[in-house]
Amino acid sequence: MLAEDSDEVGDFGDRIRILPTAEPERRRDDRVDPAYFADERIHIPESENTSFSFRKLWAFTGPGFLMSIAFLDPGNIESDLQSGTIVRYKLLWVLLWSTVLGLLVQRLSARLGVVTGLHLAEMCYRQYKKVPRICLWLMMEVAIIGSDMQEVIGTAIAIYLLSN
Repeated sequence: MLAEDSDEVGDFGDRIRILPTAEPERRRDDRVDPAYFADERIHIPESENTSFSFRKLWAFTGPGFLMSIAFLDPGNIESDLQSGTIVRYKLLWVLLWSTVLGLLVQRLSARLGVVTGLHLAEMCYRQYKKVPRICLWLMMEVAIIGSDMQEVIGTAIAIYLLSN
């Protein structure tokens, strides 16, 4: 078990430091900031019988199910289908490896959240200095713009086709 504020040796010989989570900042009217969700826990129902329960299954798979829906959104599937009609199966390996790498990053991010109690953005804020943090922010903004661009263009084409 890791002690708080102790230096531990990681898997690759590097030293890591686990910091206790800070209390959320209080407003003047002494309410917790609504954007702070670190204290929320998922209630897992416990029962004496060992029979199958959809309620207990949903408590374990609910967050993962929501992430898988966000990972395979309609825009992503449509762009995969359109590129598949153009190049057939030549780029299927790109889809395979991007899916595997995306699942790997999500799994590592989930493990990081379980171990530290912080999400990925909070860990980047604590670990990196200002310039790398700004670079990470800009890369994320470019990725968001790139993924939303196809939806905006598709909507414009659909409105043009419907109004003409």
